[in-house]
Amino acid sequence: MHYSKPVTGSTLYPLLVREGAVAAVRRGLPFSTLDQVADTVGVGRLALGKVIGLSTTTLARRRKAGALTSEESDRLLSVARLVAMAHEMMGDDAPAARRWLRDRHELLEGESPLTRASTEAGGREVEQLIGRLRDGVFS
Repeated sequence: MHYSKPVTGSTLYPLLVREGAVAAVRRGLPFSTLDQVADTVGVGRLALGKVIGLSTTTLARRRKAGALTSEESDRLLSVARLVAMAHEMMGDDAPAARRWLRDRHELLEGESPLTRASTEAGGREVEQLIGRLRDGVFS
């Protein structure tokens, strides 16, 4: 898949396409990556932490440690991929992509794509929805 840059100067794009991303996830991504993805989506750190399954106390511990675990990094990378796909679908219109990710959609049983992506199965549904919308297949 081709990923367009979600936001000019964002470190999200290199994270998605660079060689060594698997090793970086296995080591644990820097905590700052969570903030970068949150900024790209236009949500707070706590909201994004909830999406990837981090409690407030765990989030504070990870911030102090400076890195996420490999499992948390993997979930964050999955969300980052959806963010990039939404930006691409919206023709790199960042405000439109942010709205689409945060707004509730009937095709996702009234949940926002970001909320739906809090599980692997939900993330796959969002990916499929983006593919259908991008390709003009309405259901």
